[in-house]
Amino acid sequence: MAFKVGEDIDAWCTKCRTDTLHVVVALKAGVPEPKRVECKECHGQHMYHAPKIGAPKPAAAAPAAINRTAAARTPPKPATPKVAKVPKLSKASAAAAAAAPFSAREWQRRMDELSLKHDIAIRSYSMRETFGAGEPLQHPKFGKGIVIEVLETNKIAILFEEGRKVLAMNAGAAG
Repeated sequence: MAFKVGEDIDAWCTKCRTDTLHVVVALKAGVPEPKRVECKECHGQHMYHAPKIGAPKPAAAAPAAINRTAAARTPPKPATPKVAKVPKLSKASAAAAAAAPFSAREWQRRMDELSLKHDIAIRSYSMRETFGAGEPLQHPKFGKGIVIEVLETNKIAILFEEGRKVLAMNAGAAG
């Protein structure tokens, strides 16, 4: 029987490891069977192999691979429970955290003191403004805060509910 390119044919698929329907991809003159075929299941191309009718088919769609490496021969290690890693602080940030342990409790204490002083106005934070130590402010993202210290002419440390932040100030001035 002479085959034509594009015609369907039963063949042994080397990838699926089973008899499946294939499409003829290439022919060789003078040979009654196709040279190359493409599997309609996995779309893999390979040389034509006659179907192995009567051979037992694998139960699963994916064939069992035979791996003869040392890793395949050694039994798998038992699963160990994963422990969440605690991020390490750099030396500078660890020293800063130890030197100034500001917490939400400290923020709350300072806000309570501030509420007793009715004559102090809370200014909105702007990096163009200048602030002094102990001055309360309102930040658009971090909320209410109080200036802990003036670090430089253009930097201040502010205590917010979520912790200490260093922000810019007096940014418009030359310095």
